[in-house]
Amino acid sequence: MRFIGLVMLLAGLWANPAMAAEQASDTKAAQAKRADEAAKSPEQQAMDTLAEAGIRQALQAIQRSGGMYPFGLIQSGETVQAVGYSGEKEDAPPADEWARALFGKLRAIGNEQPDVDLMALFRLHEITNDNDEKIVGVWAEVDHRNVRPWVIFLPLVKNEEGKHELGEMIYFATEQPLFDKAVVDK
Repeated sequence: MRFIGLVMLLAGLWANPAMAAEQASDTKAAQAKRADEAAKSPEQQAMDTLAEAGIRQALQAIQRSGGMYPFGLIQSGETVQAVGYSGEKEDAPPADEWARALFGKLRAIGNEQPDVDLMALFRLHEITNDNDEKIVGVWAEVDHRNVRPWVIFLPLVKNEEGKHELGEMIYFATEQPLFDKAVVDK
């Protein structure tokens, strides 16, 4: 019986440093994430929140219907509104044509409504990877009236079973803001 107790004690002593190291690693990752969030301005945090909401809506649409039609989100204070095509489905322009029109519509909203702080445009986008394979994903441009706009691309990568999984998000700054910065700066 003492032998079992000794084995359990040694196992506990061995497991505790391993578990402590794992907990420390998890804690460091959580601290790094909090530090990253704290380093972001309130405007950037608001952009992230709006982007997450729109990407979530886009993924739900893709899951339900196998695709999505471009849409926008505008935010004024805490109020978020969707902007999308409202005509008959059979009369809808091709998605790329509508995305260009929606870009113009969002820019007009930004010019006409100074209380709108944030805007985002979401659409399906296809890229070619290094192996010349086509990869479809959710493309989002997110813009705040007072900071530089960002584009986010969330690839939908096929796994071995032929099903799509979420890839790693790609972020990059863009020189094509949704807000007309010439009007904003006046």
